[in-house]
Amino acid sequence: MNHFSSIFTNLKAAIAVVAARKPTLTALLVLVWGRVSRMAARLERLVALWRAGKLPKARRPSQVGAVRATGMRARYPTAPGWLAAEVWEARAYGSQLAHALTEAEMVAFLAAVPQAGRILRPLYRMLGLGVTAARARAPRAAWTLPPAPALAPAAAPAPPPAGLVLGLNGRFFYV
Repeated sequence: MNHFSSIFTNLKAAIAVVAARKPTLTALLVLVWGRVSRMAARLERLVALWRAGKLPKARRPSQVGAVRATGMRARYPTAPGWLAAEVWEARAYGSQLAHALTEAEMVAFLAAVPQAGRILRPLYRMLGLGVTAARARAPRAAWTLPPAPALAPAAAPAPPPAGLVLGLNGRFFYV
């Protein structure tokens, strides 16, 4: 868990390089750089508190209908893996982060501190980690006609008409 800070520092450096090279992405990547910095600081604080055994108490759930103070919030792209697509070096640091999260100490930390998962979730989505491709569905069966209901066995053919029969011009005649 000691390499958390180095992973985040290198990720921020990669973001800064691309922000300097691509002026169209500079404003967005500066916001992302700040967000990653805050994530790193919050995670390091939580790790230190966890190791010291002084985790913060869980907050009460918010009241339904409570008015929250909302200010101007940055709007980030929502597609999974968008940061990895724009900052190619971020893929390497995302892979390192994914590997670090599989270590035994980190698994215990994430189980004990659910806030850490909420902090990491947006970064995971930005880097495209843990996003699986949609499973291919089984092909649908072709539409077919329902089977015809079973008919009663055919009776003997009807005998030809005998006696008075209606003819073509509406006239009756004997057969």
